[in-house]
Amino acid sequence: MDDQRLQALMQEMESDGGTQDWLISYADMMTLIANFFILMLAFANFDPIGFNDKAEKLSKAFRKDEFKTSVEEKFDTIKEELSVHPEMQKKLKMSIKDGGLLITFTGTVLFGKNQYKISEENQMVLDAMIDIIKGQDPAFRILVEGHTDSDKQGRKKFFQSDWMLSSARAAAIIERFQYFGFNPANLVAIGHGSTQPIIAEKDSEGAYIQENLEQNRRVSIKVLRALEKGQTKFGLGGYFQDSTNSEEEKSRFIDQEYKSSK
Repeated sequence: MDDQRLQALMQEMESDGGTQDWLISYADMMTLIANFFILMLAFANFDPIGFNDKAEKLSKAFRKDEFKTSVEEKFDTIKEELSVHPEMQKKLKMSIKDGGLLITFTGTVLFGKNQYKISEENQMVLDAMIDIIKGQDPAFRILVEGHTDSDKQGRKKFFQSDWMLSSARAAAIIERFQYFGFNPANLVAIGHGSTQPIIAEKDSEGAYIQENLEQNRRVSIKVLRALEKGQTKFGLGGYFQDSTNSEEEKSRFIDQEYKSSK
């Protein structure tokens, strides 16, 4: 009797396709597992530098003061020493930005209107700042960005171009860093001309506002961490990207630099 019932049940399951139901569950499970590993691969980070940066930012968010790197501590020391210096308290602004220390000389602190040479008095202030930076790490990379206003009145013929004047100012500061023993390979001067004003230079009637012109005539000094052993720097593009991840990428980057120079 039991055998008859079992045979009847099997026939009923076969007629309904029941013996294949396990395949549906199995297929669903395999699909879920495949999707899981696809997501794992998609979220995987193959860039160790990027991973370290993200991990560092995450740790800072939860425990800011306990996870400062040695470079950040040096930047803090530089800020503290410059902020208490009697000649610099009102002459510069400082902030930590994009992993570096940004120092901005405002107005006509270093350069007079239409001038690119640093006066002796202002050079003493600049030299004192450079000496403080060097005291923390002479291997720091230094990026100097020069800015001008758009008022060309009274300029010499050679400096009618905003690009020329802003570049000459940046180069004058870079030369002082080199004089103090910084490696020239770690120094970069850039002129932005009048392309990045921080405040409007003219009033509603189109007349120049002298106070605003002075604010736009500025020089920014970016102190960046030193390159670690094994990191490579190629041109300006590589200056901000400390290293490439493989020899193949290095070769490709060099080829691009070579082709663009032709």
